[in-house]
Amino acid sequence: MNSIFKLSLAIIVVIVLLALGPWLVIWSLNTLFPVLAIEFTFWTWCAVILLGAFFRANVDVKRKD
Repeated sequence: MNSIFKLSLAIIVVIVLLALGPWLVIWSLNTLFPVLAIEFTFWTWCAVILLGAFFRANVDVKRKD
């Protein structure tokens, strides 16, 4: 029972962070660059999701031994 509670709590935390993440990006851009003045709306949230999909980092490091 304890492991089910921990798993469900972890899933809830991940969902909350995924939902708040784009708004945190907008907030950080507004804080760093006040001239942008980006609104906090559903559409700007969607735009940050799309930008995140295009700028996702895929880094592969291969060691030469």
